[in-house]
Amino acid sequence: MTGHGEGWFALFPDCGAALAVASRLGTRAERTITHPSGNPFVVGDWTGSAEARNDHGIFVALIGHTPVGARELAAHIAGLRDVDAVDRLTTRLPGDFHVVVEAHGEIHARGTASGMRRLFYATEDKTTVAANRADVLARLLDAPVDDDVLALRLLDFVPHPLGDVPLWRGVHAVVPGELLRFGRSAPRTVRWWEPPRHHVPLAEGAQALHDALDQAVRTRVDAAGSVSADLSGGLDSTTVCALAAGVSREPLPVLTMPSRDPGDDDVHWARLAAAEIDGLEHILLDIDDIPLFYSGLLDVRGPVDEPLPTILDQPRQLVGHDGLLARGSRLHLTGMGGDHVLWGHPAHHRDLLTTRPLTALRSIRGYRAQNRWSLRETLAVLTDRRPYGQWLADVADDVTAPRPAPHSPDVFGWDIPPRLPVWATADAAASVRRSLREAAHTAQPRGAGRALHNELHTLHHGTRATRVLHQVAEHSGLPLASPFLDDRVVEACWSVRSEERATPWEFKPLLKSAMRGRMPDALLRRTTKGEASADAANGLRENRERLAELWRDSLLAKAGLVDADKLLDITLRPSSPELRHGGLDATLACEVWLRTI
Repeated sequence: MTGHGEGWFALFPDCGAALAVASRLGTRAERTITHPSGNPFVVGDWTGSAEARNDHGIFVALIGHTPVGARELAAHIAGLRDVDAVDRLTTRLPGDFHVVVEAHGEIHARGTASGMRRLFYATEDKTTVAANRADVLARLLDAPVDDDVLALRLLDFVPHPLGDVPLWRGVHAVVPGELLRFGRSAPRTVRWWEPPRHHVPLAEGAQALHDALDQAVRTRVDAAGSVSADLSGGLDSTTVCALAAGVSREPLPVLTMPSRDPGDDDVHWARLAAAEIDGLEHILLDIDDIPLFYSGLLDVRGPVDEPLPTILDQPRQLVGHDGLLARGSRLHLTGMGGDHVLWGHPAHHRDLLTTRPLTALRSIRGYRAQNRWSLRETLAVLTDRRPYGQWLADVADDVTAPRPAPHSPDVFGWDIPPRLPVWATADAAASVRRSLREAAHTAQPRGAGRALHNELHTLHHGTRATRVLHQVAEHSGLPLASPFLDDRVVEACWSVRSEERATPWEFKPLLKSAMRGRMPDALLRRTTKGEASADAANGLRENRERLAELWRDSLLAKAGLVDADKLLDITLRPSSPELRHGGLDATLACEVWLRTI
């Protein structure tokens, strides 16, 4: 069985020029897999992989969470003569892993369709090098930060395709669902994955989801031996805990973080789960031990390869991990990703208007009632026929306009219109408009309709944010795993009819159906979702002066992207609405990220 933790690795073609580039890594690399020539092939520091080479000149490495070891992999590929056969084999395997194949001088490599495992590449002196982290390539090739891309990250929402652009000049991303081919030929990407096209009723899909989740959790427990898990009290983390407890050889330590918000009932549901599910060892953290939001920002560890607000959660997310390590945990399971794969996007009902109008209108009315949308604004979005490229060009004009109301009917469109914070400079705004307009010339939606486009965009944003949190957790010594974001789990969710999993009438009906009879019914009746708004508000108040210290010596300001004086004034002004609702987290993520790279 393989180990755990993403770590890092770089891939080099079999040539002298690549050998010279690989030598720059010096002593940083803990592991090396060589080509038959002896030149370095896979170089890095990772803890879990299965590798095999067959008699037909094909080498395969699976790096990450996979249920097969080297011996099983060798048996699987023994008779394979071409790379396409390897692709067909590896796409059927459960887990969360990179696939690296070398055949006759050509390298084929991919991450996961969900985006939890990514690939990046860069070319120097006609030699292409790939890696699973953009920052690894940037350091290897001494690539500078691209200020135009950094300006885009000040947006509250970065629209497709710009969210996939790495932060360093000359470093390119492989889009999730595509694979990279390079070696003897120039680098090119090829699509290997498409979302399910055949859709089944909820009851049938629920069984498939349970089986996929159970396999995803079992793979981690079998590999790590001793694991722990989050138990927030929500449906997603409770499901992971129930499945892990069923296969763990020892009582499963589960961690609950209480909230200072008196309306948050997470702890009630976590206690109920701990009492009702056999095999859980419940650890309820003391509220005084939990940092407020925006605490310890100067202590955030890096590097990570992109600035996302989840980097700010590091002081809170890692609370209690030292105790779990002391208990022997080697891997910490989370319910992250459940919201991204279970919450069917409302835009599905817009797509249904042409085929099942009565069903679609009923659901749209439900969303309207829940969110108090006016009929006029709802119809304006539903009747918008602009192609994606035109929509992207148009939103460039409005990046400095007032922010749309939260939970607006824009969810039925291509995306939520992005906005810059009021402290972004005129140069930053001009750069963002230029990037959006340039992208609009060639931009195509992720899917044929708005629903699939939104669903893929939501998934990929979620995996990017989760992946960054996984990276910071590795620095603490306790890696994370998020089974909901495994490809087989995503496929199981998206194989269910959209109108049955995307509904305003019930909260996560697919997961409830998948776990009914496998988890106490009382836990499946929860309809609320906890939040930490009190911790966020208190954190802003208590850390106001510390935030001001960041702006007094802001790297973003030195780059000409933010107005430090305006930020300082807003930060020190009591109850500034711009801080809570004006894009503070995106700006902070960029500032902290710059200080860690």
